[in-house]
Amino acid sequence: MSRPENALARTRALGVVLPIHNEEDLLDAALNSLQDTFTLICGWRIEYQFVIVLDSCTDTSAQIVEQWHHRRRWESNSPEVTVITSESHNVGFARALGCATLLDTWYRLNPATIWIATTDADSRVPEEWLKAQVLQHELGVDLWCGRVSVSDWSSRLEGTSEQWQREYEEEADPIHGTSLGCNAEIYLASGGFRPIESSEDRDLCRRLQAMGAVVHFDSSVPVVTSARRNARAPLGFAHALGEVEENLGMTAFG
Repeated sequence: MSRPENALARTRALGVVLPIHNEEDLLDAALNSLQDTFTLICGWRIEYQFVIVLDSCTDTSAQIVEQWHHRRRWESNSPEVTVITSESHNVGFARALGCATLLDTWYRLNPATIWIATTDADSRVPEEWLKAQVLQHELGVDLWCGRVSVSDWSSRLEGTSEQWQREYEEEADPIHGTSLGCNAEIYLASGGFRPIESSEDRDLCRRLQAMGAVVHFDSSVPVVTSARRNARAPLGFAHALGEVEENLGMTAFG
């Protein structure tokens, strides 16, 4: 599905929020993938902004962001980039801070015309990730939930990938903060992301759905994420994979 740039009726601004906590190994790939997804729609007549939240980073993540920003800032297809810091070590707070920063700069715009997307710094978004969200927003969607895939299972036990894939395919409506988007008006009405260490994405989506948000679950543009063991959120994706792996081991030795 395509849409000419001058036909956008519901979307006047598009922002992406990226929280980062000690992601030096995967961060550069994440940033480059976001640049690519912005580039695909850079000709559309809407405003763009990218907010990066460095949350309690003690590694070289800040330097990687600075170097990436320096390389990209003179490119005509680059969005406006804002880098802020937080010492909360809390992904819900970091996402909320990024969204608030983004919306503060667009205070003159009607929130109903703003789309907010979030992802994670251990993930690579596909080129059409933002395009898919904006087009659904134009069709009346308030909340967009994308799926994920994993490209490297080397840190996990053999068989974990197959078991996870079986279970994931049975999950009808998965929610991931690394592939999420929503209309700013309903986001603000819901109270936004809450400052919780895990499941801030599911918490927000439950409240939006309870308010009657039009939801679209999209499997067409999966975000490639990490299967690492070192979790950033206590009960996040790494924890879920650990449970799959643990159950697999119990089955093998049961």
